Amino acid sequence: MADLRIKIGPLEFRNPVILASGTCGYGSELEDFIDLSEIGGIIVKGTTLEPREGNPYPRMAETASGMLNAVGLQNKGIDHFEKNIYPHLAECKTHVIVNVNGNTIEDYVDLSRRINSLSAIPAIELNISCPNVKKGGMVFGTNPASAREVISAVRRVYDKTLIVKLSPNVTDITEFARISQEEGAEAVSLVNTFLGMAVDVGTMRPKLPQSREDCQVRRSNRWLSEWYGRLPGL
Repeated sequence: MADLRIKIGPLEFRNPVILASGTCGYGSELEDFIDLSEIGGIIVKGTTLEPREGNPYPRMAETASGMLNAVGLQNKGIDHFEKNIYPHLAECKTHVIVNVNGNTIEDYVDLSRRINSLSAIPAIELNISCPNVKKGGMVFGTNPASAREVISAVRRVYDKTLIVKLSPNVTDITEFARISQEEGAEAVSLVNTFLGMAVDVGTMRPKLPQSREDCQVRRSNRWLSEWYGRLPGL
């Protein structure tokens, strides 16, 4: 049998099949369908320091190429995760990676420090596609200086495998990959969701208040909408 083992930094996986965050919940949702011990790992859904209710409904809209989503990182926060979810994950027979999110650098640092203390979690996926509320809502992952600052801050308190999840909504993603490497990340995860837009032709309004998806045409519509909103006279 072929040897499919891979390594991300010091962490060895039995094979390169790692389920992406947001596709598998906390892993238990898939246990009736697949044997988790046969895959390399799972990246559980996004976790935040405090509970989040997520975006208002509707949150999803079907497209010809898949779907748009605007869930908004709904989760019950790290306290609930540690008490109710972690005990089950600790028994999981594959590597479990936590997707880490925050509104400020302090959020990221505090959450990463908490997860660092969980012995059965060998890595985090640092989602830097979140808005920095202290700097006007600019997404950490689209500003090189902000990206460097948050990665560096997390690296100082997190001593296990660090994977940085990059945003595709940038001019040059290699710049952000290089920053991640320079600040001590073992790997980058490519990529987070693309901005997109779907329009209800009956009302001529967006189907979702905030949306992300994978279709190039709808991504173009999203940028067209943003440009027109800022430069209506052009």
